[in-house]
Amino acid sequence: MQKEEIDKDIMEILSPVLGQELAEAIIVHRSRTLKKPLTVYAARIQVREYLKTGNPVEAAEMQILRGWRAIKSDWYFNEKAREAGPINASVGRRTSVDAARDFLSGQDHSGDAFGLSGLRRH
Repeated sequence: MQKEEIDKDIMEILSPVLGQELAEAIIVHRSRTLKKPLTVYAARIQVREYLKTGNPVEAAEMQILRGWRAIKSDWYFNEKAREAGPINASVGRRTSVDAARDFLSGQDHSGDAFGLSGLRRH
């Protein structure tokens, strides 16, 4: 198979999921940037991984931005979790560090350092 035919076949696999422009960008990323051209078989596998993420366009863009040769759905979800920050950084949740800062600053929160502000002292 000639290169033009292969690229056409790859475009037919990628473009329904990613759109024309992004599909071309993936092909260029693999062939020119990474010097590891995408094969038809690998394109099929990659499309499955894009679809597993629930957001194929964002996954493909992440692949290009991170300089990855490919993307797996778990890599995508791990990156999204990392970008979101730690799970314990919930808004409004207070920790012992918050209580220590309040104590050192002289602020009086009367027991709300651990979410106890709704409780009354007897």
